[in-house]
Amino acid sequence: MADVVFITPNLTGFVRDEPIGTLLLATILKKAGMDVNILQFRHFGDVNHFETFLQTAVQLVADQKPRVVSFYTRCDSYHISLRIAEQIRVRCPEVYIVFAGPEADLVADITVRECRFVDFVCCGEGETTVVPFFSSLISGAPDLTIAGLVYIRDGQVSKNPRPKLIEDLDLLPSIDYSLLDYIEEGLADASQKLFPIDVGRGCPFACTYCSTKSFWGRKYRLKSADRIIEEIKYIHEKFGVTNFNFEHDMFTMNREKVIHICQKLKNIGFPILWRCSARIDCLDEELVDIMVDSGMRILFVGIETGSPRMQKLIHKNLKLDNVPEKLAYIANKGVKITASFIYGFPEETEEDFAQTVHLMTRLLALPKISVFPNLCAFFAGTELTNQYIDQLTPSSVYSNATKDVGIAECMDLINAHPDLFTQFCEYKTELREKAKYYPMFFNYWKAMRPVFEYLYSKYYRGRILDLLYEFTDRNRALLEKEETLRTIMEKDELLDLYQDDVNASVLKEVRRFLLLKNEAKPGTTEVFGFNVKELLKGTPVASLTKAMSIVTVLSGEGNGTQFRIMTKNA
Repeated sequence: MADVVFITPNLTGFVRDEPIGTLLLATILKKAGMDVNILQFRHFGDVNHFETFLQTAVQLVADQKPRVVSFYTRCDSYHISLRIAEQIRVRCPEVYIVFAGPEADLVADITVRECRFVDFVCCGEGETTVVPFFSSLISGAPDLTIAGLVYIRDGQVSKNPRPKLIEDLDLLPSIDYSLLDYIEEGLADASQKLFPIDVGRGCPFACTYCSTKSFWGRKYRLKSADRIIEEIKYIHEKFGVTNFNFEHDMFTMNREKVIHICQKLKNIGFPILWRCSARIDCLDEELVDIMVDSGMRILFVGIETGSPRMQKLIHKNLKLDNVPEKLAYIANKGVKITASFIYGFPEETEEDFAQTVHLMTRLLALPKISVFPNLCAFFAGTELTNQYIDQLTPSSVYSNATKDVGIAECMDLINAHPDLFTQFCEYKTELREKAKYYPMFFNYWKAMRPVFEYLYSKYYRGRILDLLYEFTDRNRALLEKEETLRTIMEKDELLDLYQDDVNASVLKEVRRFLLLKNEAKPGTTEVFGFNVKELLKGTPVASLTKAMSIVTVLSGEGNGTQFRIMTKNA
């Protein structure tokens, strides 16, 4: 039994995937004396068996006999949340259904107007309004004066002013982790111990493709160093965790405060490793050194585009001249970096895209840097989406920023309410069509660097997009079947173009070796019929006998081209 059931789109059961916002609201309600339960998507079974997943969700909610069911919503699973809510309304017509979270906030008007089974959408920060509003729902007399409330009244959308943003985040309560029935299980595997810590909110920048500014109002806030240390110590004492993810869209905006936090972290009394997100222009060598000295070991940076023209158009406004050097400095400090890129903006030209691909390729050669391309997605509430919304059409190719879970099973819902699902829509341009398989191509390049670098240097000579287009054309049948990267690598027809190349056999052997290198056993120079000694021509066999894996680099050109292979010993 529960007064309130929160439903979150957590499919993994790990605390790192649990929305902190829901945990805070549930903690506040519990302290106010309400019976609260949290159900994650993972409680409902395998989402790939959608009908069973849906039936289980409705049954588990019905078993709780709640007065209120509240959904935390994200863009990648909004269709699933709506479908569950629709079925709950049929099974439990007396229950109040409330939507909240970033996606519902951005499409609140459309949601309550077109999906009448959603009674209310709560917009803005709910920590100050959740108790009075949910208390009124439990009593059966909804308080319609609550700030941030969006609902239907007399057949029309009624929208209350948003609640004021919380100035002092230190006033928020500490999270009650006993609300999560899986907390100990989720921490059992040390690899999952990147524990989320809410260190602040808001990004002051105005990137056109990003929805963050829409619900945080571009107001940057950071908890105090003392409060952050207090939370870290509590979690460490309770769960033994020493690895933390500092949840903030732009952690390093206030340099002075970050330095103060790092000084406190350094003297916390036990070893700590942490991760954060930052803009590269809000990092300098001195700040990086201080952050690393206090335990920072993982960094996420959004570069987005390698084109100076596009940097201005999307209002990112990064200076790109020293990006590789700056990231190399950070990586050389032992920090693992994820550099994210976006391609396929409506205004993007082929030259813009080529500059992005070249920058990504440069970063790929640097150690400890993972580079990821994302097809531009049209998220609700962004300037980009609002500008092009009348020209968006349903798509069958989705950005990996939106994932692809339950879409086919909810396509009727998506088609019936296109304005709710702009993230699954397409803006048709010739470049987006030609480059839609670029992530597969780039991941293939990462896996087969010596092969692709050879082809690029010898045959394409500065026209890297031509190599992409040729790869796409040659493998279109496979790509359109949504084959895995492994399948593409094994069946790639691109190399058939180069049968007459003097190194054709070497290219194929290197590709085969790279495909199988993870299965190689130490103590041998013969791996799956691949004669290392013959291929390397002159490389001392002794240096290879304990090889567990290889890093390949291309040197030379034309008939003199050889592969130089450096080994890592077991």
